[in-house]
Amino acid sequence: MNIVFCDIDGTFQDLGGEVPQVNYDAIYALQKQGDHFVFISGRGYAQLTELMDQLDSECDVIFSNGGGYKLVGEPVQYNHCLSMAECERVIATLEERNIFYHIHTNEGIILKAVEKYETNILALRKKLEPIGAMGKQIMDFKESFFKEQCQHVDDPYRYLTEHPELKVMKIELMEASDQEHELLRDVLSSDSAEVFSSFIQCLEIVDPKSSKGNAINEFMKKYPGARSYGIGDGENDLAMLDVVDVPVAVGNAKPIVKEKCQKIIGDCLDGGVGQFIFEEIIE
Repeated sequence: MNIVFCDIDGTFQDLGGEVPQVNYDAIYALQKQGDHFVFISGRGYAQLTELMDQLDSECDVIFSNGGGYKLVGEPVQYNHCLSMAECERVIATLEERNIFYHIHTNEGIILKAVEKYETNILALRKKLEPIGAMGKQIMDFKESFFKEQCQHVDDPYRYLTEHPELKVMKIELMEASDQEHELLRDVLSSDSAEVFSSFIQCLEIVDPKSSKGNAINEFMKKYPGARSYGIGDGENDLAMLDVVDVPVAVGNAKPIVKEKCQKIIGDCLDGGVGQFIFEEIIE
């Protein structure tokens, strides 16, 4: 049996773009021959429903970088969340340094009104100017998403304390300054919180057990002897690539990701995932 673990943003789907049809076709072809395709994403489960609705057949999903999972035919499970003590510590630091951040919970994303971060967003747009139209597209998508699809609250930490039923999957920040990124990595890391970069100019703060590598090891206990593939593009995929039998990078992956991989395939935009599956795995 083959099991393909695949990242979404920048790997299976370009940010806010259409999924190449070959990627969908590859999922169905894998399932038809008795193999598994598993989405493994930094997104929360609430942000995956639109993509899941496009599928003709259900897939297993590992979300929030291993913070939870949804197996076919079973309810959603949340198993590695940030503690309230860590949330308080992290949020206090981000507030003090005026960092643009948002909080992923089991019921969606919360943040302050986007208008409070106009200076931060302008700095991010300037940072992304060198990549031209793509940089503008990324920031337009992000700003629209934060304004229209997230919940806005005056005080995120107080809101969490007032709603103890919420589970915090991760805290994510966007910051234009590379120097600030490095400082925040050091300041925010602890025994109870891991910090890593994802996509463009983002850092994510998660429970240390909330990693794609740990999640895959747990998943593979059900399928001893199966051959595992991991396909990714960013730093949050490194833990996945460390534990699978065949680590694979899309052509647009970061150099540090490509260095970890046995195979470099086509770009995300060109349906590299689907093409690889058809060429290498489908019998």
